[in-house]
Amino acid sequence: MAEPARPQVYLLSDGTGITAETLARTLLTQFDGLQPGWHLRPFVRSEEHLEDIFERIRSGPHPALVVATFADATLRAQLRDCPVPVLDIFSDHLDQLEQVFGYKAESVSGRAHGIGDVARYDRRIEALNFTLAHDDGLATGDIGHAEVVLMGVSRSGKTPTCLYLAMNYGMFAANYPLIPEDLAGETRLPSALRGLRGRLLGMVISPKRLAHIRESRRPGSRYASLAQCRQECLAIDEFLYRERIPRLEVTHLSVEEIASRVRAQLG
Repeated sequence: MAEPARPQVYLLSDGTGITAETLARTLLTQFDGLQPGWHLRPFVRSEEHLEDIFERIRSGPHPALVVATFADATLRAQLRDCPVPVLDIFSDHLDQLEQVFGYKAESVSGRAHGIGDVARYDRRIEALNFTLAHDDGLATGDIGHAEVVLMGVSRSGKTPTCLYLAMNYGMFAANYPLIPEDLAGETRLPSALRGLRGRLLGMVISPKRLAHIRESRRPGSRYASLAQCRQECLAIDEFLYRERIPRLEVTHLSVEEIASRVRAQLG
């Protein structure tokens, strides 16, 4: 029996296409084993451009699906001519929102991922610069400005989580790596962090998962050995307990899930 055709997913937007892609990928995670072909078509700003895309879709392969996020009402109307099924995110929801709010949407392209709210955009850039400057304990002089300081062993996901928090939420996030010397004996909380107790959060990970991550970075090294990982994970557990620092288990969490739990835990 021939294998079913690989579905093609076209992501159409008059902006960046980030929203269309995020929604489409989220929906398709519910179909185990599905491996579609992805086609991102951002900044579609004319009816002619959209018709050219329709021609490309008509030529195959099939089956195919369009996921569209057009703020422009004219382009949304043109989706009726699409040769394959369409998930029209804006049309499906804007009408209902207009009824709830009592006035018409402005249909302005690019607001979701453009500069738009200048103050919010500037805040995100400022937070990103702060996070880069305070990665892996590089700077501690002004770490008091941090809204959260993530602590954990090397390669437990501190850096990508901090960058995600800064870029998406404008959070001033720093991370402090706990190396074996920090965790030896009765070592106390580093002096730079002692005034930040309400903003400290420990990230803990299983030794097996940590060894797998480190092996990808430094194959065959003592740093990646399961014995070393076990020793460090045990030490940080004892350190966090001794210093009464809240902990977050991250072994099976994605960066997005970790970031959401960090925000929830901080209130």
